[in-house]
Amino acid sequence: MNTTPAKGNRTTASRNLFSYFLFLLLLLALWLAYQLVESFLHTLILGAVFSAICYPLYLRCKRLVRGSSIVSALLVLTGLVVCIVIPLCVFVALLIPQGMQTVTAINKWLSGGGPAELMSESNLEPWLQWVRVNLPFIDLGHIDFQTSLLQLSRTAGQTLIQWGSYVLGNTMLFFLHFLLLLLVMFFMLKDGKRMVDGVKYLCPLREEQEDLIIQSLRRVARAVLVGGLLVAVVQGVLGGLGMAIVGMPGLFWGTVMGFASLVPVVGTGLVWGPASIYLLLMGQWKGAVFLVLWCSLVVAGADSFLRPYFMRGSSGASVFYIFLSILGGLKTFGMAGIIYGPLILSFTMVMLTLYGEEYRDILAPSAPAPADCPSPESGHGGIGGTGDAAAPLPGGEGGQ
Repeated sequence: MNTTPAKGNRTTASRNLFSYFLFLLLLLALWLAYQLVESFLHTLILGAVFSAICYPLYLRCKRLVRGSSIVSALLVLTGLVVCIVIPLCVFVALLIPQGMQTVTAINKWLSGGGPAELMSESNLEPWLQWVRVNLPFIDLGHIDFQTSLLQLSRTAGQTLIQWGSYVLGNTMLFFLHFLLLLLVMFFMLKDGKRMVDGVKYLCPLREEQEDLIIQSLRRVARAVLVGGLLVAVVQGVLGGLGMAIVGMPGLFWGTVMGFASLVPVVGTGLVWGPASIYLLLMGQWKGAVFLVLWCSLVVAGADSFLRPYFMRGSSGASVFYIFLSILGGLKTFGMAGIIYGPLILSFTMVMLTLYGEEYRDILAPSAPAPADCPSPESGHGGIGGTGDAAAPLPGGEGGQ
């Protein structure tokens, strides 16, 4: 009996062996490449995200300089440094000492019996008595507001001091990463089309599926950085101005209001609400009324008018989901999670959309596709969607 494998079987086996070996070598190469860039991987990712957001500006500059890729990329980077980086450095340099002074003043006020004095000087006893009578399950005698506030203030002060020390102690490291970020952005703006085309060539998905993933990630990055963070900056500036007018440290509390604006529904009210109550209890009713009117009309109005403008074309991005993804991203990746969280959530939603579209006949052979699982052609890519006509990631229309 002849047990020698047929020639066709030997050829198939050799091809399979070649494919497996090639795939293992590819995995090894990717792992080695990851080891090379692991220490500055966050910088590379941020460079790619910022390049995608700045790419429409790069295309406009390129038309102005008659098609010079190098000059247009340098113009974009110069504008980024002058308009964003330098003001941000000045802001941080002013914020750290004012923040430390504010926390120190709060600790001194709490340690010196400020809350007890406030309670005695204010007519709060009728309200406390109402709570005792109508809400007996709340035992005010076991709630030590002063100790809790003092511990919270000390924790915030220690965190601020540690953060400031870390920033000052790693200035050279931040500077090197910033230079690397500019270098990454320069090459991604200049050669972004070829880079994206190369990735799409290696990806086995259909072209419309690849475009759906890329467009969704770009839209969410734009919604978070432009529609979210830029509105937070505007609200922080306006809120800090209102705080400064009523006699509070405007830079510090404006920064806190900027971060609070990322919280859905309540937003900056987490800061100006208690501040208004404090002013009212201290007898500064004019300042309290002004702060309430300023923040409820001007600060909140900025969110109502600016957020739809900045997030135009990104209406598929749910603010609530973005907020949840930012919280999860901060817990997992630190400050970089502000960007990573929404991007990961967007990628997950798009992959679920592609899965539902690809296997529609198997999942529901006798029913149409569900309304919340649109096709790539429908212009909704989960969180990001693809319905707007904005310029794409590097590699989209208007490339080199």
